[in-house]
Amino acid sequence: MFLHSLRVRLLLPVLALVLVSVVVLTVALAMNQASHVRSDAAQSIERRTQALQSLFSVTRSVMLDRTHDAMRLLRSEGRRLGAASLGGRVTVGGRAANDLVLGGVSQANNFALVDGVTAIAQGTATLFARDGEDFVRVATNVRKDDGSRAIGTQLDPLGQVIPHMRKGEAFYGVVDILGTPYVTGYEPIFSDTDSQRAIGVWYVGYKTDLKALSEVVDASQVLESGFIAVFDSKDKLRFHSKTGATSDAALIERIAHELPSDWVVDKQDVPGWGFSLVSAYPKSDVNKAITRQSLWIGSIGLIVCALILGLQWGLIWSRVLKPIQHLTVVAEELSVGKWGHTIEETELKDEIGKLARAISRLSYSVRVAMERLAKLSR
Repeated sequence: MFLHSLRVRLLLPVLALVLVSVVVLTVALAMNQASHVRSDAAQSIERRTQALQSLFSVTRSVMLDRTHDAMRLLRSEGRRLGAASLGGRVTVGGRAANDLVLGGVSQANNFALVDGVTAIAQGTATLFARDGEDFVRVATNVRKDDGSRAIGTQLDPLGQVIPHMRKGEAFYGVVDILGTPYVTGYEPIFSDTDSQRAIGVWYVGYKTDLKALSEVVDASQVLESGFIAVFDSKDKLRFHSKTGATSDAALIERIAHELPSDWVVDKQDVPGWGFSLVSAYPKSDVNKAITRQSLWIGSIGLIVCALILGLQWGLIWSRVLKPIQHLTVVAEELSVGKWGHTIEETELKDEIGKLARAISRLSYSVRVAMERLAKLSR
């Protein structure tokens, strides 16, 4: 009975139209929002990585300037001592190596030159002596983890510096020294009799102060669960985001290395450092954002739908159902001989007004007929 009522038949088409419109609008806006979320995430990553790349570049540039100044000081002080030459075998740091002699003075286990330079220029300084195809630290103020001087250790035979030294070329850049990145300068030392084959190496360097970089990376976050991480030249995780849902170092390393399909991972090299910058976020973050937006849009749509239906119901009641209900009462009373009604709906200019005027004429005709019948019966 309810489904066949006039109010339901009038409201159902409106309800269906509004619901279809809400669903279509929600889907369209959700797709548009998905594109916006992905675009915002990409722009956020780009802004942060550009800022970090700039910070790396500025840090390297400033520290390289200091390195060049320190190298000029070391070479000047070394040449003041006299000509360079290789000496006999010495023991440095528990191993045998060739001595490096400057002006007839042994530099093995002699720290006056390197300490004098760093007392002025700060940083670290080293003298290497050639030993076969290797270069061994015979005087240095680079420290090991236990705090002792790193004498007797050799220049990394697999590193990026040693090919330049073997060819007699200078090298300036970021180098991992005993597990710590330094901005360094290496220049070959030649004897007076051979300007092609290096007999040793001048070294100066500054331990990288990456506190500012670390603070920026620590505070970085991509969407809800994304992260930014910095890996060094040996693929060791140096810094990573600590504010998002993904802050576990082991998990970040796994994601950066395995590149899981449910994550969006972006890798960039850091020029001049040998570092890599990794930015990543899970695809589920985008899906969550889309779901939230879809629910919000759908809720707004349902509220609008309810308002439209309420307005439509009010209009149907006041303009259609109420007049029809009154005319129905009039018609029913006419059927039992009651005709003294005031039909206000006759003033309406629509179909209901036509119906009201027809019922009014019927009421008049019935009243006249009844009056005539009453006179005849007397």
